[in-house]
Amino acid sequence: MSIKLVATDMDGTFLDGKGQFDMDRLKQLLAQFKEKGMYFAVASGRGLLSLEKLFEEVRDEIIFIAENGSVVEFHGQDLYEAVMPQEFYLRVFDKLTECPYINVNELLLTGKHGCYVLETVDPTYLSFSAHYNENIQKVASFAEVKDEIFKFTTNFAEEEVAAGEAWVNEHIEGVKAMTTGYKSIDIVLDYVDKGVAIVELAKKLNLEMSQVMAFGDNLNDLHMMQVVGHPIAPENARPEILEVAKEVIGHHAAQSVMTYMEGL
Repeated sequence: MSIKLVATDMDGTFLDGKGQFDMDRLKQLLAQFKEKGMYFAVASGRGLLSLEKLFEEVRDEIIFIAENGSVVEFHGQDLYEAVMPQEFYLRVFDKLTECPYINVNELLLTGKHGCYVLETVDPTYLSFSAHYNENIQKVASFAEVKDEIFKFTTNFAEEEVAAGEAWVNEHIEGVKAMTTGYKSIDIVLDYVDKGVAIVELAKKLNLEMSQVMAFGDNLNDLHMMQVVGHPIAPENARPEILEVAKEVIGHHAAQSVMTYMEGL
């Protein structure tokens, strides 16, 4: 098995039950990968700024696939990105205000330089968002934002996630909603996801997809798992992910992904 690129989702996959990982183990793993001519990528719905902070000690040694595939960064260079023009995301926001499942005070825009919520943001949602996003700024209107925007993120009541996602996909042209957790969805450009991003990344690195391995657990990982040669899932993954995985390993809480990668 000649693996040259390993990509892993974060929450529910690489990170343990507390949303953490062992940095010392990762440093040793990265040294092992470098020796073997392998690349390591983190592929997450989290914002790029958030991922860069999480992996600050090793940020120059890993590839970031952030914002659910909207941007790929390596050594501070954007290898791929898909941003929403202001006119476009303001039109999408206007449509989102019509959605019966969406509360605009539980809505966040993520961009290159920061994240943006309305001044009327729900404090609980703001606190929740701060775990996954950096530099969150309050604005009176999203029309004030001067950043380049990758996506919208919002939360639903757990029983309404599927209906909310379906509503967005049915009623708003040019975007795609995807579940990132059991209460959250991301709304990205309709041609964007982790699978598209990892294919573009492989091209940049002159790799065949048969040389790429990916770990994922949720629906926003599905296309990535379908396009790589070696899709691996932790046992806690959703049924749809377990179905496409070539191998199922231990629970994410036991750091099973790190353990598996150490054996490559």
